[in-house]
Amino acid sequence: MIMEIWYVWVFIISFLSVSVGNWIYRWRNPKCKGKLPPGSMGFPLIGETLSFFVTSNSIDMHPFVNERLKRYGPLFKTNIAGRPVAVSSDPEFNYFVLQQEGKLIELYYMDSFSQTVHNDNLSNLGGYFQRYLRRSILRHFGHEPLKRKLLSELEDVINHELHKWTNLPEVDVKRQTVPV
Repeated sequence: MIMEIWYVWVFIISFLSVSVGNWIYRWRNPKCKGKLPPGSMGFPLIGETLSFFVTSNSIDMHPFVNERLKRYGPLFKTNIAGRPVAVSSDPEFNYFVLQQEGKLIELYYMDSFSQTVHNDNLSNLGGYFQRYLRRSILRHFGHEPLKRKLLSELEDVINHELHKWTNLPEVDVKRQTVPV
């Protein structure tokens, strides 16, 4: 009797182990009709969300993205906040994707954005809404507004530093210009 119970437990544990292993394998290697870019899907459900949200003091590219660019190249897949994501840093590919939206590319908006704007409006407007949204975003975050704002701030910082140098008896330019 005890041996029969032991066999049942061994069967249950082995069945659960195989099921969990199969689930993890399917999670890390999702099915698709085309070829997926290289990358890691991370842990089931949370993906690579934790490493993505780690803060960085650098004004350069986020270490999460930088590390994956070095490892996988300019196009890679990952999983952030439970959603599979393809990340591209290739300008030519990004241009192609933006030109094909509504044709070859399926539009996707975050759930919170869809709830704010209502799903009915998004499906009816299609490419027009996408173009309007892109223009609105570029008006605020495009290269021209950023250039105007950043150049004026950079000029203020440089003037402030040069003004501090005027009070010094001598200035070692090499040491003063090297970032800390």
